Amino acid sequence: MTRATRTPTHSPSRPWSAPDRAVVHPVRWLILITLLAGVACCSQGSPPAAEALKATTRTERVRVFLIDPKGGGAGGREVACHDKAVPVEVDLPLATPALEGALEGLFSLARDPYDTRTGYYNALHASPLTIEKIERRGAEAVVHLNGYLELDGPCDGQRALAQLTETVLQFPDIQHAQFYLAGKPLQEALAGK
Repeated sequence: MTRATRTPTHSPSRPWSAPDRAVVHPVRWLILITLLAGVACCSQGSPPAAEALKATTRTERVRVFLIDPKGGGAGGREVACHDKAVPVEVDLPLATPALEGALEGLFSLARDPYDTRTGYYNALHASPLTIEKIERRGAEAVVHLNGYLELDGPCDGQRALAQLTETVLQFPDIQHAQFYLAGKPLQEALAGK
């Protein structure tokens, strides 16, 4: 006499039987493990956040500092005329050391006095500046610039200096910055403006 075995069927009127649930659990675990492995794999290659970069870290995204003329934002450091220097992220065309890239990013902003994305003021908008060289002496950066300063208003000299200084000092491995324009300290160039 042969004994008939009953194969469990899925019916809307009754729950699955125990053998069906045993098959579902390994599939769920397999999906979970696959997702976790994908997240762990992909997160290892992500670039560091712009605010956590060291000056020598190569990156394609940096922060530059512009001026909030109303000074009303919660962030930023107060500078000339009750304004604030505030960070704005900028994309670079190529991976560049962060310090060099941040200065190049600042100098390459559109020649419009106000940033179209944020409305913040760029006191350097009319100044055709380029980097001659950057010297590092421990935690100090000495930045040599070429070009000239073309400033608009009475506060623009201090605003421009604040933009440069904040852009360089954002990196944790730089504690002091000096700027030279055409071989002379930038402070001397600003004294005449």
